[in-house]
Amino acid sequence: MAALDLEQLYKKYEGFYYPIARVYIGGSNPEEDKKLKIQVIDYVVEITSDLKAGIASFSLTNVYNSGSGSFKVKDLKKYISLGLDVKILMGHGSSITEVFKGYIARVDFEYNNEITAGAYIRITAMDIKGIMMANNNSKRLKANYYCDAVKEILDKSTYQALKNANIVDSISISNTPDKPEGGGAGQTPDIRIEMVAESDYEFVVKAAKKFNFEFFTIGGNIAFRKAKANTQELAEITPSDMIITYNIGYDITGLVGEVKVRTLDIGKASKIEVKKKNTGKFSLGSKAKPLISGQSYVYIDSSIETQAEAEKRAEYILEDISYRLGSLSMTLKGMPEFVPGRFIKLKGFGDGISNTYYITDVIHEFDNGGKYVTTILGKASTL
Repeated sequence: MAALDLEQLYKKYEGFYYPIARVYIGGSNPEEDKKLKIQVIDYVVEITSDLKAGIASFSLTNVYNSGSGSFKVKDLKKYISLGLDVKILMGHGSSITEVFKGYIARVDFEYNNEITAGAYIRITAMDIKGIMMANNNSKRLKANYYCDAVKEILDKSTYQALKNANIVDSISISNTPDKPEGGGAGQTPDIRIEMVAESDYEFVVKAAKKFNFEFFTIGGNIAFRKAKANTQELAEITPSDMIITYNIGYDITGLVGEVKVRTLDIGKASKIEVKKKNTGKFSLGSKAKPLISGQSYVYIDSSIETQAEAEKRAEYILEDISYRLGSLSMTLKGMPEFVPGRFIKLKGFGDGISNTYYITDVIHEFDNGGKYVTTILGKASTL
């Protein structure tokens, strides 16, 4: 059973007739400032389970003094200062849900005297990944396992300060396969993990790719976990008026029938090779499979030291390649419950379209006219 019932969401949001969006900057809603009479328009929130930062933007209007020809910067300081925490909520009627948490990363003062309300301030906010991209380190970490190394990084005072500022609510880190079962049993490795001329973000992404993990945020909740770990369907979508547009496509370009991972076990002076077959269905007909089955992808990496590591790497590479087959872009009436990192099922759309897709990106848009839509981007590994 899917986690969301779309009919219940229809009732909850009163037929999606009264869209609403709110932003809190430094804990305050600028639209409630009776002195400044600010309006917030043109929200765009982009959240993703891919290895990139989440981002949100919106505009503040009634921020310009036409008499003096200047922006009201002094009065607006508590809403436009870089580093301030940002929380965005969206919904319909009396129901509203948080869709983004981050901090102000960029402020743009826009002016155009040829359009109505041609002066506004565009705010761009980023999630924790924006901060993680800034530094660069070469050092040995205390941790012996990659999950502990990720925890060591996120325990730094910089990120704890984000928790204290309510930009981060929780941090969830799953054990990586290099850590023994039970979390502590087994022999401790002789060497520690190192960062080599890389940012905190680059290191965590490297760890995620090494073990087929994901690193992403939903609201103020950070997750470092096995990719596609939550297999419960988030929603089952059938043809309805809730759907505004969709585009679904399949492309066999770059797909292979087999992945091979090779390395050398130095201790045993022997070669390690792992093969993984692509068993997916690639087409409604029979012509695509022979084309793909004859193609192989060979990956050689001297940093892989064991058979188990080679197995994990082969699984990751094959999964990554397989999920290039199907692509989904669907725009729905605004629903903040849709989040990346979950599966959805399309049913009743006909062969080839009806399928299970993994959501990689969710984009919430609330325009100047008060229209709120949610676009989900997804991918499928088989028909």
